[in-house]
Parts: sequence; C-alpha cells; structure tokens
Amino acid sequence: MSDDAAVSGDAPSRGVAGGALSWRWASVWPVWLLAAIGAAVVGVLQPSDGIVWLPIVLGACTLVAFGIQLGGPTVPGLVGRLASAIFGSVVVLAVASAILVPLTVL
Repeated sequence: MSDDAAVSGDAPSRGVAGGALSWRWASVWPVWLLAAIGAAVVGVLQPSDGIVWLPIVLGACTLVAFGIQLGGPTVPGLVGRLASAIFGSVVVLAVASAILVPLTVL
C-alpha cells in the first residue's frame, strides 16, 4: 500500500487507466449524478418553483450518500468521502439554482 493511500483512507487501486476506480470516487460520483438528475427533473417539471424543490433534492442526495458510505466497505476515510459527495452535490445544485432563480416566481 502506498503512503498516499494510507493517508487518504482509500483502498489501493489501479486507477482509472487500470480499469478500476478507488472506492472514494466510486462512492462519490453517483451522488453527484443524482444531484444533476434531480436538478434536471426539477428544472423540467417545476421551473417556477425550482428553488423550493432543490433543497429536497439535496436532502435526498445526503441520505443516498450516507447509504452508499455505510453500505460499502468500512475502510478509513468515511468522513472525507461523505464530505466529497455532499460538497459536490451542493456545487451541482448551486449551479442549478443560479439557472433557476431567474425563472422563479416570487
């Protein structure tokens, strides 16, 4: 195991080029994808009330992130992976909010 993997808490991996993702990224990107899909669904179905629905999408992303992290291998780094998943979701939904704010009827 390399020193980087020991410090970051990730299990050793061959990298993307080797055909495998580390558990950190394999458990984070689905949450980001869920945030993007949720934002798109809100934008299509409720563009005028999107600001009301985006926090609900964030709540769902947070619950899914916890489920993925607790359902996977219990390697060290849980807090870092969970923070990465939720922070990425916040960034995706912040961009969606910037797009939906001009469409919102207050």
